[in-house]
Amino acid sequence: MAEEFGRSFATLPMGQLICGPIIAVAQGQSELCRVYLDYLFELAFREGDPEKGINSVKFKLPRQIVTPEGDTKTVELEVEAPLLSLVPVPAFTMDEATVQFTMEVKDIKTDKSGSASSLDTMAKFSAWGFSSSVTGKVTTSHENTRTTDQSAKYDIFARASQQPPAEGMAKLTALFASVVEPIEAEGSGG
Repeated sequence: MAEEFGRSFATLPMGQLICGPIIAVAQGQSELCRVYLDYLFELAFREGDPEKGINSVKFKLPRQIVTPEGDTKTVELEVEAPLLSLVPVPAFTMDEATVQFTMEVKDIKTDKSGSASSLDTMAKFSAWGFSSSVTGKVTTSHENTRTTDQSAKYDIFARASQQPPAEGMAKLTALFASVVEPIEAEGSGG
């Protein structure tokens, strides 16, 4: 029986069971990169083509300036920000992949065997007005049952997470925050 259990393990394609899911995770990561690059080009460039120029957002931003004379005046700055730096890009990555393989061999088999036998006998005697009878019955039975079970469990866990925002977005956010503070103009007349 122990040899049968050993054969159950020996015939398993362990390389496929363990490495197969990891290879699938790598293929999934490759697909995530392809989606990222497709979205990046669509968002960054007109019609997804770098030759046709970038997609950008243009706007005017009022900014306080302190002149050399100490006066404060508002100046309009024109800002053209690349759209790519403003929008979160789906930069997912597989940062963890766990393959858990557990196998439990129980070998399910049910064998029932049995036998039964029965013997009936009867004897009668009668003489000189006297009669007697003897009846006998012998029964035997035998039954064997053997049950075993074989099962396996296979778990895969993969996790994807969003990457932090792009550095360009952080710089643009800092620019917006700096507009609140006035800057000093150099020279006369601002």
